[in-house]
Amino acid sequence: MEACVYPGSFDPITKGHLDIIERAGVIFSTVYVGVLNNISKRCMFSVEKRVEMVKAATRHIKNIQVVSFDGLLVDLLKTLDARVIIRGLRTGTDLELEQQYAFINGKLLEGTETLALLSRPETHYISSTAVRELLAFHADVSDYVPEAILSMIDKGE
Repeated sequence: MEACVYPGSFDPITKGHLDIIERAGVIFSTVYVGVLNNISKRCMFSVEKRVEMVKAATRHIKNIQVVSFDGLLVDLLKTLDARVIIRGLRTGTDLELEQQYAFINGKLLEGTETLALLSRPETHYISSTAVRELLAFHADVSDYVPEAILSMIDKGE
């Protein structure tokens, strides 16, 4: 199947993100993980560090390419000649938000489809926000992030 884009801040990448990437990698010939450089959002890790973390966490998956981007997701889709967006859903709230984005992206770039993958029960509760809060209090996050990035988190920026 064609290429897809899995966009996100990945601040930091979690086991939930990694599960979605691995599953998308089975379905699509190429999965572009788009690490968003959102200047209006204050991230814990720089975009360069987040790209490095995603690359480390996905090193075992052959058909993954990690790219950073800013601006509109549809502009990245155009650049990569992709028309499928992958999104992970944990809750009904996620579904409502992603439905809005799917409609807008479809209007901005005709032919764009959003494919939602449901979170597995073992990763359903994991979020980057929760991981960042745990990190702020120097708590152990090894249950929530890929092992490959633990040393990168410990080193900080």
